[in-house]
Amino acid sequence: MPRLQTIPELLAFYQERFIPERAEGIDGVVVLDLSGEGGGTYSLIIQDQTLTIEEGARPDPTVTVRASAADWLAIHNGELNPMMAMMQGKVKIKGSMAVATRFQGMFRIGGG
Repeated sequence: MPRLQTIPELLAFYQERFIPERAEGIDGVVVLDLSGEGGGTYSLIIQDQTLTIEEGARPDPTVTVRASAADWLAIHNGELNPMMAMMQGKVKIKGSMAVATRFQGMFRIGGG
C-alpha cells in the first residue's frame, strides 16, 4: 500500500476501503480532531453499515480522537504504534472504547 501523506488522502482511503460487514451493529460518530499542519476536524458517521465523512465535529460523538495530523498519519502508515502513542499522550480517545477499538478494523488494508 502506498504511504499516505495527507489527511485528505487518508479520508479518501477510509471511504474507498470501508468494509460494511465489519461495521455491523455500530451506529455512531467518530470525530477525528487532528491538530497541526494539514489537520482539521472530521466526523466519520457510521450508520446502517455505511460510512459518511463530513468536515467539522458533530455534537455528541460516540468517540473523539485527538492527535496531531502527523501522528495520525504515522499510525496509519505503520510508523507509530497506536498503543505507544496513547501511552505517550500523542493520541487521546474520549468516548466508547469499544467503537474506537473496532474502528481501525473497518477498512481493507493492503492490496486485497
